[in-house]
Amino acid sequence: MDFKRIFKKICMPVLLSIGAYWITSQDQMLYRSPIGIISSSKTIQEKQVSDDFQNRDESIVQRLTIKIINLRPKKNPYVVIINHVNASKTTGQLYHIGQKVVLKKMSGKYEIVTLKRDSIMIALIVLLISLYFSLTTVRSSSFLLLSLLLNLIYFVICITLNLKINPPVIALFSLLSVIFVLSSLLFVLGGTKQMVYTFLTTVLTTVITFLIIFITMYLCGNNGIHFEYLGYVTQDPSKFFFVGTIISVLGAIMDGSGDIVAGLFGLSRQYSIRNQSADFKVYLKSGMSIGQEIIGTLTNVLFMIFIAETLPLTLLLLRNGNTWGYIATVGLNLGMFQAIISIIGILLSVPITSIITCLLYTSDAADDGES
Repeated sequence: MDFKRIFKKICMPVLLSIGAYWITSQDQMLYRSPIGIISSSKTIQEKQVSDDFQNRDESIVQRLTIKIINLRPKKNPYVVIINHVNASKTTGQLYHIGQKVVLKKMSGKYEIVTLKRDSIMIALIVLLISLYFSLTTVRSSSFLLLSLLLNLIYFVICITLNLKINPPVIALFSLLSVIFVLSSLLFVLGGTKQMVYTFLTTVLTTVITFLIIFITMYLCGNNGIHFEYLGYVTQDPSKFFFVGTIISVLGAIMDGSGDIVAGLFGLSRQYSIRNQSADFKVYLKSGMSIGQEIIGTLTNVLFMIFIAETLPLTLLLLRNGNTWGYIATVGLNLGMFQAIISIIGILLSVPITSIITCLLYTSDAADDGES
């Protein structure tokens, strides 16, 4: 019975996602830009090419016939576009029959802007939201989605403030990070002691982590850290590096601290059910034990995220004859530094969260007992 119910709960979101995909695949009339469907694709030239580092690729020229489906051209709705692309897709996109594309007209000729991808994006969003409501309660799902929406609004407001009045960047986004944590925990846990303990330990651990990092960097003179390789920055790159790092570290620490606090509160409920009590040492030992269990998982998650982010650039630099020393300096330096800061934060969160939570919880329990 349980299996059938779970199966139904999964099937309904999948069906809704498929329906959303079909509906949005027919929404070309909502676009102001020309939308076309590729009716014919013919390869008219293929040529082997190589560079100075003996990287081999294949240059391909396609002749695409595209039917415009959302506008009413005066004459023929078909246009012909010559598409130049490499087989590795580093210089463009290979197109196939049946794909829908967004077009633009320049100097009397049509050009392909990009594939029409709204259908898959909308389908995935519908699948995500419907799975939330299907597998969890309506209340928790609604609060979680509202929390995500509010965090997005907070982020847009901070970006706007940074552009309009140019306040201190680190102070602005540090405040944003605290608002992220507070808003998320309020919507997920509500105004409970568990939320308060998680919030306090998360912020405290983050502050201590960055104090250690800043002191270490000051003593070492920032040797070995190359903020100048941070691209697409119009202001001091080091500030924007730490802005992103603060947000990511807060998220990682909140995950670890939340698990420890939740585990200790669960342990307390078990003792209450059995009409038993535990002292500070018991709770501290339990908190440290929970932390030791989650450290490995969170550390590996951070490492895998780092690998996923740097893999394309690493492969590109290797294929162009660069040494591992150069790659470590240019491609891996800041990503590895950010991952190390996050891991240090996770490691510190275990004793800090365990100690602070146990102190607060035993103190509150003692006050309740006296009253």
